[in-house]
Amino acid sequence: MLAIDVGNTQITTGLFAGTTLREVYRVPTQTCLESRSFFEHLPEACSHVDAGAVISSVRDAVTGVIAREIEDRSGTAPLLVDVSTPMGIEVLYHTKETLGIDRLICAAAAYQLYRKQGKAMVVVDMGTATTIDYLTEDGAFIGGMITPGLKSSYQGLLAGAPQLPQLDDLMTQIIIGGSTAECIRSGLTIGHAAMIRGVVEMMAQAKGSDPVVVLTGGLLRLVSGMLPRDYIIDAELILKGLATIFTLQNKNKC
Repeated sequence: MLAIDVGNTQITTGLFAGTTLREVYRVPTQTCLESRSFFEHLPEACSHVDAGAVISSVRDAVTGVIAREIEDRSGTAPLLVDVSTPMGIEVLYHTKETLGIDRLICAAAAYQLYRKQGKAMVVVDMGTATTIDYLTEDGAFIGGMITPGLKSSYQGLLAGAPQLPQLDDLMTQIIIGGSTAECIRSGLTIGHAAMIRGVVEMMAQAKGSDPVVVLTGGLLRLVSGMLPRDYIIDAELILKGLATIFTLQNKNKC
């Protein structure tokens, strides 16, 4: 089975055997758009989708390309996940029509995989945007926060201050930078880690809770070493969530 997450920057594909995630592949979203193809950018192992496929997407144009190729190869349309798809959590968000499906899937996956009795949850996803979302102890998604992602913040900084140095690597553990490059890295990376920690604490205080915190996303590697050790890190949370939703849908059909 294939679980496919179409993001703004990249398409992440998980190859599952049953409920076990075997391999993960990443293709730039723009590459798929420009070539109007998907499977040609993946290894042969992904060409056989006998057990089905499930897709979440924030880019409709790419979704159409992928869905057509899957149906051509398997004869079966993939499951396209949207906010109305049952995920095992309640959604209390005020504007469901504008809710990014990736936020909801990550929240559902975190709840299914890591919930603890009587504890709320905070789910952080670090990508083009960094989202920080809150689930009650009963598994109700009530919303959260959307901020510019770490690299998006850097691109915005360069757009406003083009004379600053351009950096290929933003990884750092230096808190007090001794050069302009070090200051930029510290401000972006350590500043982002501090923002996540601070927001989690503020959400906990606002709700009077001690939440389980789960982090995911392509950029979490930059900040994971600067976060509390009890934070749960799962780089492939959204793929596992898609697999869980796919299994739930199949059970409901039986």
